[in-house]
Amino acid sequence: MPEFAGVKFKNPLVVASSPLTVKPELLKKAEEFGAAAVSTKLTFVKQPFYGKLRMHHSLKEGSIVCHDRRLDMHEGIALIEEGRRITKDLIIFANMTHSGADLEGWARLGKALEEAGAHILEPNLICPNLGLTAQALGEKAPSGGAIPGQSPEMTFDIVKTLKEVVRIPVVPKLTPNVTDITVIARACQDAGADGICLAGGQLSLPPVDIYHPDSAYPLLHGASMGSLGGPACRLMGFAQVASVAQRVDVPVVGGGGIETWEHAVQYMMWGATLVTACTSLMWYGFGVISRILGGMKEFMADRGYNAYQDLVGLALPLLRAAENLQVVPGVAVVDKDTCTGCGRCVRPAHCDAVTMVNGKADIDPQECLGCSFCAVLCPVRAIAMQPV
Repeated sequence: MPEFAGVKFKNPLVVASSPLTVKPELLKKAEEFGAAAVSTKLTFVKQPFYGKLRMHHSLKEGSIVCHDRRLDMHEGIALIEEGRRITKDLIIFANMTHSGADLEGWARLGKALEEAGAHILEPNLICPNLGLTAQALGEKAPSGGAIPGQSPEMTFDIVKTLKEVVRIPVVPKLTPNVTDITVIARACQDAGADGICLAGGQLSLPPVDIYHPDSAYPLLHGASMGSLGGPACRLMGFAQVASVAQRVDVPVVGGGGIETWEHAVQYMMWGATLVTACTSLMWYGFGVISRILGGMKEFMADRGYNAYQDLVGLALPLLRAAENLQVVPGVAVVDKDTCTGCGRCVRPAHCDAVTMVNGKADIDPQECLGCSFCAVLCPVRAIAMQPV
């Protein structure tokens, strides 16, 4: 069983704060499909505006949420109380935010959610829809979500305040919309944070419909920058998690774009102790949880890992500055028996090494840059990169 911030989890999977966690029956369903934990829908003392769920979706690229209904304090309390009543061993993170400068309000909300039965507080310092979108347009912005999350000083004060008033762990969820995420993470650590959560949230816009440029989101007049989720944020997520895991001495919840068990394992190898999923569950259902956990268990048994913790940070020794990387001399090599002669490998505009000879790909080793474009483009994997 993984242990995170002193709390034992039956597995590493957390369902992220979202429309997936806004009702008690959804918390119960997440548990029934195998999730170890959920983060409840974002809760305020009183939310600044009452939205309605509106999103952009691209199954290949990702999702952007720009408008949504959150919870007022009495609703968040009721959700946690009922969630605790109807679930068995589900760990509940209470996702919460408030005006950055009002530390008394942060303390009041955090204490109320602890008393409702939350196992962990998750101060929301990530949501870009609460002011960051207005700030990006030069407008006056309410100070919640990602706004205080961009300031190491304000982040420190919020985490320290919460640690002084609650006994349960405090695990802030940080915005990626900063120059150096480790500066914010270290401020959290210095304030006593028990962990860090990193999962998507990049400020984003949907593509413009060039034939109807007066509309960007379905069923919404106007377009706002919103919070990115899904595949588009996965590679950025790896970098965020690895940076924080390497430089901060508290455990990390990592996510953003997790759709398969391989993605979950990759996040853990880059340093996450727990992993969190959202968009894939909204697209494909709670069954994604079972498939991720089943795949992880099978992989671990096959590779001889005894515990989830064995995966954490395995890739971190690879990290180094670009000037310290060591280039391995090598070239692309074609398996002529497998090659179908489709010609995709000759398309890269920068490459002079690949030609077609007698209907098969042929590599000139003197011209080969070792860039691996041809290997990636080959639909039958007839090309491999080999050291020389």
